[in-house]
Amino acid sequence: MDYRGIEALYTVLELQSFEAAAKKLYITQSAISQRIKGLETHYGQPALIRTLPYRPTDLGKQLIGHFKQICLLEEDLEKQIKRTTSTPRIPIALNRDSLETWFLDMIKDTEVFRGVFLDIVADDQELTLDYLKNGLVSACLSTSEKEILGGRVHFLGNMEYVLAASPSFVKNFFSKGSPKDCFRNAPALKFDQNDRLHERYLEKFFNLDGRGLNYHIIPSVRGFKKFALLGYGYALIPKIDIIDELKKKQLLQLYSDKVWEIPLYWHYWAVESKFYQKFNADVIQHAINKLKNR
Repeated sequence: MDYRGIEALYTVLELQSFEAAAKKLYITQSAISQRIKGLETHYGQPALIRTLPYRPTDLGKQLIGHFKQICLLEEDLEKQIKRTTSTPRIPIALNRDSLETWFLDMIKDTEVFRGVFLDIVADDQELTLDYLKNGLVSACLSTSEKEILGGRVHFLGNMEYVLAASPSFVKNFFSKGSPKDCFRNAPALKFDQNDRLHERYLEKFFNLDGRGLNYHIIPSVRGFKKFALLGYGYALIPKIDIIDELKKKQLLQLYSDKVWEIPLYWHYWAVESKFYQKFNADVIQHAINKLKNR
């Protein structure tokens, strides 16, 4: 395979610039273009969508995914034969709730991440697997139990989400009327436009279409909780993130018998790289322990 061409393609996508990619690879900008064009000529189809932001085509995604696996194997070989003391870099994708709760605790309490550089991408838990499929990361946390082609998957545990609001908010919006009436009148909190958790919760437990409700969009885990504490809306929040607030009654749990559980799975490539497989095995074991003890 033309690995120089694939490397050029990957670098352009990583840096979103032909000029920056040329500087990083110590070649001319024209050489970058020629290498990518050579790939496309060889396969008879485009590998790169050449409008900003640059994006890979389906062919480009396959080539980049393969390239990332080859890089892992090369780093593993270099470590085995001790030709380099460079620190391997592992890009991973996580949902923000996990990143800012139990995952940060795992970083603090374990040695799993010593000896590697991490590139962490944070996105909705239903989108993170696409980053792995597209070759943009080497491992990810996802809600999907389905093993991808060329990959492995392990169940880590469930993350509990509870509906919560401040005492004053509950008094104003949830002290009278049916649950459906309360939900229709009370403002809700959503993390971003991709956040569909709130809507699925209302549909499952109350047979209510949540798409037409009023809500604030707060794309910050800390800000999300702060808005709920200040009484701006009710929200589905990871229970592990508000344990103290619930104990102090700064937040009240609405409908305590209705808890949403999200299963979490760790996905990674099935490449024969010792350090990479050990990294994933360690993450899996520590993550299982963290979620189990919550």
